[in-house]
Amino acid sequence: MDTIFNTREIALCIWLIIAMIVGLCIDSVRNSLKDILKTLFVWKIMIWLLAMVVYISIFIYGFYQAGLWTPELLKDTIFYMLFSATVSMFKASKISEGKHFFLQMLKENLKLGIVFEFLIGQYPFPLWIELFIIPMAVLLAGMQGATRSDTKSGIVNKLIKFIWTIAGVIVICHVSYSFIQHIRDLLSIDTLRQILLVPNLTLIFIPFLYALSLRIVYEEQFVLLRFKLKNKKLQRFAERQAILKFKNDLTGLKRWVNRWNLSRPQTRGEIVATINDFKAQQQLEKAPPTVPPQLGWSPYWAKELLSDEKLRPTFYDPVYEGKWAARSGNLKLDKDWSGNGINYSVTGTKLVANELELRLTVYEPPKIGSLGITFREKALILYKVAVGSEPPLKLNSSLINLKKLKFKHGCYYITLEKSTWGNITEGYDLIFIISTTPQLQPII
Repeated sequence: MDTIFNTREIALCIWLIIAMIVGLCIDSVRNSLKDILKTLFVWKIMIWLLAMVVYISIFIYGFYQAGLWTPELLKDTIFYMLFSATVSMFKASKISEGKHFFLQMLKENLKLGIVFEFLIGQYPFPLWIELFIIPMAVLLAGMQGATRSDTKSGIVNKLIKFIWTIAGVIVICHVSYSFIQHIRDLLSIDTLRQILLVPNLTLIFIPFLYALSLRIVYEEQFVLLRFKLKNKKLQRFAERQAILKFKNDLTGLKRWVNRWNLSRPQTRGEIVATINDFKAQQQLEKAPPTVPPQLGWSPYWAKELLSDEKLRPTFYDPVYEGKWAARSGNLKLDKDWSGNGINYSVTGTKLVANELELRLTVYEPPKIGSLGITFREKALILYKVAVGSEPPLKLNSSLINLKKLKFKHGCYYITLEKSTWGNITEGYDLIFIISTTPQLQPII
C-alpha cells in the first residue's frame, strides 16, 4: 500500500473512513447521505459522469502514445477525475454567469505554484504526523470561518493566523530539506510528466466542461419556455430556433427567454420575429447611435458612468409599455449583513436613456458606516460625468446633511430626496436622480 499511496493519502483515507462510520451512526447524517446518493445516481448525471471518464480516457491514451503519460500516473489521474473534474462538472451551470471562468481555471492550473504544490505532495510527513495534521487543519479552518465575521473574535483570529503561519514555515522547511536531499531523483522525465499531468488534463477538459455548460443552460431555458408556451409543437419549434440562432450565445438566450412575457408570441412567425428583433438589438448595442444632450444619454454609455463593477447595470432591456431599464447589483460594505446598499439604474426608451438614478437603501441606519460617504462620492462623480460640469456646493451640502434638493442645470433636472419608511428600524432611501424630463414639483 505504501508504494501506491503516500502517508498523507493514507491518513486522509483513515479519517474519511472514521467520519463515514460516525456519520452513519447519526440519523440526520444518514438521511442526508441517502438524499445525496439519490441525486448523484440520477441517470442524466450518471451519463455525463460516464462521458467524462470516457472523454478523459481517450486523451489519456493519446498522452500515453505521445510519451506524456505512464501507468504510474494512474492514481493521480483517478484523483483528478474524482476531486477536480467531478467538482468542476457540478459547477458547470455557473460557467455562463462568470466572464472569466475558463481563464481563471487555466491560471490556477498553469501557475508556477503547481511546482511547489507538487513538492508538498511529494514529501509528506510520517503517518502519525499526518494523522494529527488533518483534524487540526479542519478544526482551525472551521474556527476561522466561524469567527471571521465576528468583530469580538479578533484575538482568536490573530491566533489562528499565527498558527497557520508557523505551520506554513514548518512545511516550507520540510519540503526544502527533502528537495535538497532528493534533487537528483526529481531531475527526471517522470517528475516532469507528474508535474504536467494536472495542467494537461485541465486543458483537454475545458471543451468538455463548455459542452456541458451549454447543455445545462439550454435545458434550463427550455424548461422555462415550456411554462410560457403550452403548445408542444410551438415549444419544439422555439427550441430548434433557439439552438440555430443563439448557438453558444448563452447570455443572449437567457435575455430572449426573459423577454418572452413582453410579447407572448403564439405563432411560428411571431417566435422568429422576437428572435430577429433581439438579434437586431444586440447589433445596436455594439454600435449605439449618438444621442443629443437635450434628449438624454446613450443608455450603453450611461451604464458605464460609475467605474465600480458592482454599480455597473446589467443589460438594457424592455420592462413594460415601451419603457427600458438596466439596474446594477448592490454595493455593500464587507461583513455587513443588514442589507444596506447602493444601486444604480438607467431608464428611458429603446434608444435614449432619460433618467439616471443612484439609490442608497438603508435598512439599519446604525450600521451604515462608510456607505453614506461612498454614496456621496458616487453621486458627485455621476453628476460631473453625466452633466459635464463640476457639482455645485449646494448638492454636496445636501448629500452630507441628507436634505431634499431640486434644481436645474442646463437641460438637466437634478433631484435629491430622502424617503423614510416609518418602520421600527427607521429605514430610508436616499435617491439621487439626474433627468432630462421635468419633475412634478417646482425646480429651484
